[in-house]
Order: sequence, then C-alpha cells, then structure tokens
Amino acid sequence: MNEHPLEAISAFADGELSGAERERVERHLAGCTECARELALIRSMGDAMARQRETETRDLWPGVHRRITQPIGWILVVAGVVVWAALVVTEWFRQGTLTPEWLASTAVGIGVALLVVGVVHEQYREWRESPYKDVER
Repeated sequence: MNEHPLEAISAFADGELSGAERERVERHLAGCTECARELALIRSMGDAMARQRETETRDLWPGVHRRITQPIGWILVVAGVVVWAALVVTEWFRQGTLTPEWLASTAVGIGVALLVVGVVHEQYREWRESPYKDVER
C-alpha cells in the first residue's frame, strides 16, 4: 500500500472494515508511522468526545433542574400575586370600580418590579459564588 489510506484508517478505528480490508490496513499501519500516528489521533479524539458527551449529560440536567426549582422564583410569584390582590381589593373599596386598564397596568408593573428583583438576586448569587470575585483587574 503505497499511499496512505486515511479514510480506511478512520473506518478501521471505528471497527467498520471487513476482514481482508482490516488486515491490509493493519499491515500498512505496522510499517507507516505517519498513519499509526493518525490512528492514535483519531482514537484519542473519539475518547475525548465520548468523555465530553458523558460529562454534558451528567452535569447539565441537575443544573437546569436546580435553576428551575429555585425557591426564589416561586416566592416572587406568590408575593406578586398577593401584592396585586391587595392592590385590587384596596382600589375596589376606594373607587368602587376597577377598569381593565388599571388591572393590566398594575399587574404589568408588579411583574416588571419582581422580574428586576429576581434578576438582581440571581446576579448577586452568581457573584457571591464566583471563584473570581476577589481577583483584581
């Protein structure tokens, strides 16, 4: 085999070659350090990709679950509903009538305010847990 069988080496690394073709590539690899190095590179990249895939599936979902179920979000939702309900009751007794515009604007205002509180809390928590917070520029 005078030329380097790069595609066959990749198939060899994946175990996709038939018996005769596999033997031919093995003979070439025994005498060609360049192709043997290529095979080692292909195998190390495959191992690295497998480790990365395993790490991603193992570490990704617990972090997503933790962020979704953080109690601060639910606390802010409940607080927003309670504050909005208190404003509605207060305004009802004060005015005797409520307009849809007033209901919508107070709900949006309270929602935006609580969204800002949630973002500030999240940023503070990220800063507090950051290993680089004490590094000076």
